[in-house]
This record gives sequence, C-alpha cells and structure tokens, in this order.
Amino acid sequence: MSDELRGAARAGRAVARALPLALLLAACDRGARPAEGDLAGEVQALVPRVEKLAGLTFKRPPAVAAPTPAQVQTFLRRTLDEPRLKADLEAKARVYKRLGVIPDTLDVRAMLLAVLGEQVVGYYDPRVDTLYVVQGRRGVERETVIIHELTHALQDQYVALDSIEKLAGEDDRALAAQAVFEGHATLTMVGEAARTIVWDQARDAIRDARSASPAFAAAPPFIAEGLLFPYLGGAEFVRTVLARGTTPAQLLADLPRGTAQVLHPERYGATANRPETVTLPMRPGITIAYANTFGEFETRLALTNMLGDAAQGIRAARGHDGDRYALVTTAAGDGLVWAIVWDSAIEAAGFLDVAASAFASGMRRSTARWNCGSANSRNANRSWLWTSKAGRRP
Repeated sequence: MSDELRGAARAGRAVARALPLALLLAACDRGARPAEGDLAGEVQALVPRVEKLAGLTFKRPPAVAAPTPAQVQTFLRRTLDEPRLKADLEAKARVYKRLGVIPDTLDVRAMLLAVLGEQVVGYYDPRVDTLYVVQGRRGVERETVIIHELTHALQDQYVALDSIEKLAGEDDRALAAQAVFEGHATLTMVGEAARTIVWDQARDAIRDARSASPAFAAAPPFIAEGLLFPYLGGAEFVRTVLARGTTPAQLLADLPRGTAQVLHPERYGATANRPETVTLPMRPGITIAYANTFGEFETRLALTNMLGDAAQGIRAARGHDGDRYALVTTAAGDGLVWAIVWDSAIEAAGFLDVAASAFASGMRRSTARWNCGSANSRNANRSWLWTSKAGRRP
C-alpha cells in the first residue's frame, strides 16, 4: 500500500510516514544537538547540516508548528475520511482481499489509524510549506524527526512533493517517486553512516523496529513491507544512483517512473527502461469500477505473500515492464482483471507458471475463483489474470 503522511496529504501517502525511524540511529552520525524548546531555533540550527548531507540548498526556510498528539489524531481521522482517500482505500482493500494478501475481515482504516497513532512523531505538509513536530518529543528522537522532515521541506523547493498525489490510478509511479523522497530523507537522517558499513546496521535497525511497535507488528506482511519499502528500498536506490554521479537535484528533476527502476537502478538514467503504459479495453457489458497499477514491487510482494517464498516471488516478478488492474462489474457478477507486460516471453511464461500455484493459494484464502494465461501467441510477453468472487461480492 503505497503512500505517506505529509500534512494533509492524500491517499495512502498518509501511511508510510508511520515508522519509528527516530528511535533507531544511536550508532549513526548525529553531531551536536541544538537546544530544545524553540522549534524554529532548532530547525534553523540544523539547516546547515541538512543542506550538507542532502546535497541541496534551501531557497527559503519552512514554517514550523508543534501540534498536540490529540490534534494529530484528529488530523489523521479527518485525512482518512476525505472522500477521495476513503474511496481509494476501500477499493484497494477489495483488491487485496480478493487476492488473499490481507484477511477478508481486516478493517483497513482502523488498522491504519492504529499504526499511524502509535508512530507519527512529525511530518511536513507541502501544501502549506510547514514542518510539524508533535509536542512531547525529546532528545535524539526529536532531532532525527526534524532532520527527516526538514529534508522533505528542502526537496519541496526543487520538486513539488504533492505532485504525486495527482497521479490518480498510477500507484506504481507514485510509489517510485515516494521511494526517492523517503530514501533521500532517510539517508540524510542517517548522516555520514549512509556512506559506510554502518548503513547496514541502520537499515537492519529500521526493519527490526516492527517488533517494537505493536500496531505495526500486527499489520499483515503485505502492508507492513509496503510501508517499509520507500524508506529501505528507496534509500538503497538513492545511494546507488548518487554513487554513480547523479546529483540530488538531478534525481529530483527526473524521478523514476516505476518501482522496477527502484529495484533495478540499472534501468534508471540515460538508458532508462521505463514501464509501458497498459490499457484495459473492456467488452460491452463490462464496467470498470476502479483501476490502478501494482508495478514490480507490489507484484513480487503479492506473490511472496501467497507462496510464502520470497526468493520465488522475486524471481517471478523480475522482468515486469508495466501493468494495470481493474475491479470490474458484469451482469454475471464482479471480478478483478490484471494485465502485465513483461520484458520477454520467457519472463511472462515464468510468471504464469508461478501464478498458477500462487493465485490458487491466495484465492483459497479469499474465496475467489481465478484464471490466467498469456494474451495470445503474437504477444506472448503479455499475461493476464481474471478472478471472480464465489459466494459473495467483496
């Protein structure tokens, strides 16, 4: 579930901010702490350090504010209940439940509120250019949150962070952009350790934080791993791209177009292999109720979850070159259609071999029927999946 909390940000973007990064970096390069209490003063004191580590220069200082925990809870509920976000979350929940990657009984909104409620300690809202740090945070946690969010404020002066909110029905592209924003901010937060072996320790600490956060630890693996990806997968991508000579400003000006590029940095840059745009022509009598994209990351994550085998899921999703899925309604009932383009017919065939067992397992959990195959002999690098719900509508 791609997305994160940036003030009143949209869709699942409210989700990915909910990670306890600030508590995990004692081994990293923190430098001297500014005095606490004066948030504006703390932010100003950290600006030179953030500029140095982020490789960018502020054009103007962001505004700052310190909401109470109660105000943050109110904000989260209001954000999750915004009509477009609410409809988007409900549709995604239907898709995930149909595939069997989350339980049929899961209340996604309640789960997100629980995760966000225990995790959110700060955020940056690009709509009002304001950095928020929740009252009551002290010491390294407070400093780390400020550095992370100050990096987002800095990024926003080079690329409109809320621009990915306008990518309706393009989750894969939005998640790839988010991976740059969060990966860059995570590396800035970690500091010089990001360029040394200490980065491996910081990365492992971020992942291990799940066990220290009850609501996050209780989240289905499909959702939990999706929340971690922009931070960890994004940081790995940004490290790799910057190491080969790309500047942060250049990266923000040319964001990756899909998670396949994030997972395989060699597909990004001058010889970029961008995902294809996939359309779903529907026959008469079939209505699309909701459409979006998974991309390589969510495809591998779904396969891994269904199979219980990460290595097999990664192999089967490799070569993903664009997709589109849709919840559809017909006179006979509703269903899910998913079309994927692959780099080659061999990779399409490999996916279909794995899909046979993966979707059979997932459909058993979701009480859905499924069918899949290659599109036709002339386009054997295309694959498709159709599911129809048995017994009840999702």
